[in-house]
Amino acid sequence: MTHAFIVGRRRKGRHVGRVVREVRVALQAVGWRVRERTVTGRQDLARAAAEAVQAGVDVVVAVGGDGTVRLVASAVADTPIALGVIATGTGNLVAANLGIPRARAAAIRTVVHGRRRTIDLGRVEADGAQHDFVLACGVGFDAEVIQRTHGAQKRRLGRLAYLASVLARTGTIRNVPHRLSLDGVEYSTEAAQVYIANFGGMLRVLQPRRAIRPDDGLFDVVVARASGPLPALVAGWEALRQQHLGESARGRVFRAQARTVRVTTDPARLVEVDGSLVGRTPITVSMRPGALTVLVPARSGTFGLPVS
Repeated sequence: MTHAFIVGRRRKGRHVGRVVREVRVALQAVGWRVRERTVTGRQDLARAAAEAVQAGVDVVVAVGGDGTVRLVASAVADTPIALGVIATGTGNLVAANLGIPRARAAAIRTVVHGRRRTIDLGRVEADGAQHDFVLACGVGFDAEVIQRTHGAQKRRLGRLAYLASVLARTGTIRNVPHRLSLDGVEYSTEAAQVYIANFGGMLRVLQPRRAIRPDDGLFDVVVARASGPLPALVAGWEALRQQHLGESARGRVFRAQARTVRVTTDPARLVEVDGSLVGRTPITVSMRPGALTVLVPARSGTFGLPVS
């Protein structure tokens, strides 16, 4: 018999508790032994998932958005326990990159009948604390957008809330001095954004031409140079179309791979992981190869996670 633990975090307007109960009923209907918990705070969420790991369950199911998934993934990392995902957030990019359907019934079927896939995790040290991430760590403009996208906007506009914040901030895009260390090799550059990616897809319609694999033990580091809205759009397009490591054709983007990345900026810049702000530079980002087992559809049909 499969033992599962379902956990979600209460969020205004999300009805997470109801979804947790729905998932419990569905898993019990197929003969699983199930416990559930709906919590309030992030620390409660991490604690509940860690307790389930100690209890020796087979599967932990995270009900929520990318922030919830990130915290639960950190708790089950480096164990044989599989992570299931039921997406109820705004972006839901972890689920999208893994090919997990947004439709509730299909996502539950993925938990029950999906295959196990081992992927990497990242870990960033910022402001004296460590934070694991599934998707990526962003330094600069994207973190500023997240800081200015409030809960009320997300409840009202959904994913469009992020676009609204981007449009409101394009006039502030500026290069600042960065010092990067990629596996010990030092670089100095001007940049508006540094992106340290474990997955490639940030929107369903925007996929990088050069694939970013979440199971190769390497980060893809993307450095974008842009001052002003139009150069930022051009740099973003170059980043998407770039096929090779190194400088892009017009020099607005630099791309590399590394296992350990250090970023220092002047002035200090905001840092986000999987859509959650975690501090400011300087940061150290390290790879955790094969740290996480996730439940994905038997045939992953969306971006980010090639079938193998």
